[in-house]
Amino acid sequence: MPPSAKSIREDLARAKAAYAKNEELRAVQLVTQALRAFVSVKLPGTDRMSIEGQLREAFGNLSKLPRVLKYAPNGIPYAKGQEPKLAVFLVNLSQKVEEDIARESLDTMRERKLRIDHAIIKGSKLLAEGNLLEAQRNFRAAVADYVDEKGLFPLLAGKLIDAGHFKASLEYVKRAIEEAPDNSRAYDFLLTAAGKADEWQLAERILTDAAGKGIKTPLLDQAIAHVQARLGNWKEALGAAKRAVAADARLTDAAKLLAAAEKQLANSSPAA
Repeated sequence: MPPSAKSIREDLARAKAAYAKNEELRAVQLVTQALRAFVSVKLPGTDRMSIEGQLREAFGNLSKLPRVLKYAPNGIPYAKGQEPKLAVFLVNLSQKVEEDIARESLDTMRERKLRIDHAIIKGSKLLAEGNLLEAQRNFRAAVADYVDEKGLFPLLAGKLIDAGHFKASLEYVKRAIEEAPDNSRAYDFLLTAAGKADEWQLAERILTDAAGKGIKTPLLDQAIAHVQARLGNWKEALGAAKRAVAADARLTDAAKLLAAAEKQLANSSPAA
C-alpha cells in the first residue's frame, strides 16, 4: 500500500514510543521511514501541518539520543522545505547507528567468551592443585556467562570426572543433557559419574527433570533404562528400553537392557 497521512502518523507515533524506551536504532529508522513517505506523497494542507508538527517533535527527540549526537553533535533541527535532504541524511545516519550497535554487540560477545575462557583456565589450574572449592567457583562463573556455548557443560563435567570428583560433575552433566539432549557424551558422563559415586538416585532425578522439561530423545530413554535397571526398577527399565529401541534400533545398549529387563521380569513372575 502507498503511504498515507495515517501511516506516516503511525510511524511517528511508533518512533516516539521507541524513543521513550531508549530504542535508538528503531527510533531513527521509524523517523526515517516516516520522512521518506512524507516526501513521496502529496497530502492536503491540514494533514501536512499536523505531520510537520510531529516531525519537529521527532527530530527534537532524535537530537537527544547519544548515538545520534555522535554523528550530529548539534542535533538535527527539522527544517521545513528541506525534507528530501533530511531524508538522505537520516538514511545514512540509520546505517551508521546500526553498524555501531552491531560492532558493540560483537565486542560484548567477544568479552563474554574471553571471560568464560579465563574462568575455565583458572578453574582447571585450581582443580589440578586439588582446590575443588575455588575451581567450582570459577567454573560456575563461566556458566553464569553462558549463552549458547553448548560444549561448555560436557567440558566442565569431563574435567571434574578426570579429576575424580564424580558427584560434583553431575551439576554440569545435568545442564549438558538439558542444553544438548542429543549429545551422547552427556549420558556417558552421567552413567560414569553415577556409577563411580554410587549416585543412581541423583542420576534418576536428573533424567526425570529432563523428561519433565519436554526433552524426548531415544538417548534419554536409553539412559533412563540403564539407571532404572541399576536401581532394580525393572518394569520402568523395560518401558524406557522399549521406547529407545522403537525410536532407534541402532541403540545396542538399549536392546541389551530390554532383553535383561524382560528376563528379570519373567524370572520374577509367579509360576503359572
